[in-house]
Amino acid sequence: MRTALAPAKINRELRVGALRPDGYHEIRSRFSSIDLSDRLTAESSLARMAFSCDEASIPKDEANLVVRAAQSLASRLGTATGARIRLEKRVPVGAGLGGGSADAAVTLRLLASLWEAELGAGDLLGLAASLGSDVPYFLTGGEADVSGRGERVEEKPDAPPVSLLVFAPPFGIPTREGYDAHRRRNGGRGSVPASLDIESSGRFFGPNDLEPAILEVRPEMKTLLEAARASAGEAAITGSGSAIVLYEPSPDAVRRLAGVALGARFYRVRTLSRAEYESCTAPSR
Repeated sequence: MRTALAPAKINRELRVGALRPDGYHEIRSRFSSIDLSDRLTAESSLARMAFSCDEASIPKDEANLVVRAAQSLASRLGTATGARIRLEKRVPVGAGLGGGSADAAVTLRLLASLWEAELGAGDLLGLAASLGSDVPYFLTGGEADVSGRGERVEEKPDAPPVSLLVFAPPFGIPTREGYDAHRRRNGGRGSVPASLDIESSGRFFGPNDLEPAILEVRPEMKTLLEAARASAGEAAITGSGSAIVLYEPSPDAVRRLAGVALGARFYRVRTLSRAEYESCTAPSR
């Protein structure tokens, strides 16, 4: 048996460029790992692959990235050995926190360890990129600039740990909906900057180019975002989802925000160094 955590990420800045021939948008973003994590457990099985999750709404078939990651690795290794995989879900779905991508990357590492596969970092990276745009980042975590469609990861030096408040409304926003709305607004045009604003602005968050599209998809997000910004030094929507991250939240931020979003969840988190991320995601017996 092997087990590991799958920490989420936040986008400190997200710039979205033109639509590429492959159907993805060119992006440039700064990702930071946080200590809000799912937990994965895997054990060997002579039968076929089996997947279970403590969250009833999570699909249990190939629509789930964990299942696809397991099948992809098994196919790459040419093994008939199965596995029983259990996912304990804590990262909210559709929040822009990368929970599904993190789960997929950690599944690759878990099963490679369980099956004692002799794979190099390049092999895992190729499998990760085939599963989804953000999955390669979750093989390394920490602070990183992510570009291309999300498959190019440039590790950045660890910044000092920062405490944050994640405000997750009682709904998610599918990635496709956010990007489709963005494309309707600008016709698939645009370009990414050569460098991110946070490199020179002195602020924790830079622009999220998907924000106008997200507010169009979910108009109620405007009220939530305004309330968050009135309750913190800075606040921003993360990625393409519904979660809003507060930097330097006021002492009464949770109470104030709970009043404008019934059923919302709040997570007090901190950023993780790359070494901490590696420790969290390393498979243990």
